[in-house]
Amino acid sequence: ESHGTGTKAGDPKEAAAIYNCFGKQNHRSSGDAPLYVGSIKTVVGHLEGSAGLAGILKGSASLQQGFIPPNLLFDRLNPDIEPFYKGLRVPTQLIPWPALPDGVPRRVSVNSFGGFGGSNAHAILEQYCPTLSQAQEASASQDTAVTPFVFSAASESSLVSVLYSYSEYLNNHTQTSPSDLAWTLQSRKSQFSYRVAFSAPTIEELRSKIDARLATTSQSTGSSIGIRTSSKSSSVKQRILGVFTGQGA
Repeated sequence: ESHGTGTKAGDPKEAAAIYNCFGKQNHRSSGDAPLYVGSIKTVVGHLEGSAGLAGILKGSASLQQGFIPPNLLFDRLNPDIEPFYKGLRVPTQLIPWPALPDGVPRRVSVNSFGGFGGSNAHAILEQYCPTLSQAQEASASQDTAVTPFVFSAASESSLVSVLYSYSEYLNNHTQTSPSDLAWTLQSRKSQFSYRVAFSAPTIEELRSKIDARLATTSQSTGSSIGIRTSSKSSSVKQRILGVFTGQGA
């Protein structure tokens, strides 16, 4: 995941650095898959102070899903990059992650270069692969843990959407740790006015309770799905600020 601002000065220098570190022929055998290089800026533009975070999020999603996202609107290669393109590829369509030997995790490198303040960073992300003992511990903990799971949103309709999203996620990720999920909901999520809480010892029971609550709400009973914890008037209309980067990246 490159910084990839689409500038004439920056991109060739970054391409040269990537090539010298990873792409030189003497570093890679002829049977190796190409090194895929892209930038999320082709999708969301340059987020300036949070550009590196966007790259981290893209890299993390790629590792988890096992796919390499495409660059948008890529029609031709910058001629100044061509000398460093051997062994590198800019993906233009969604690509399955190349097959790896057993025991080798997926990895992605993320560049973020601060032209404003000079803060340059390179992070290497690695796929999380739990060991058998960790999976057994997680399974055992699900049998004994009883933890409150607190979900919140800015409106009741949003809270319903949040619960639907978590129900779908938990259905597809049955090995999720209950204690980790509860801690994340309580400590790492913003707390909004509309809330609902569940107590469950396992992920399966939590999903069952979420689905039951959603079913009750969808039966036109007029009952609220959660409680409102703030007295702030909901009649205050929120304002929206749009920020445009001014770059063609």
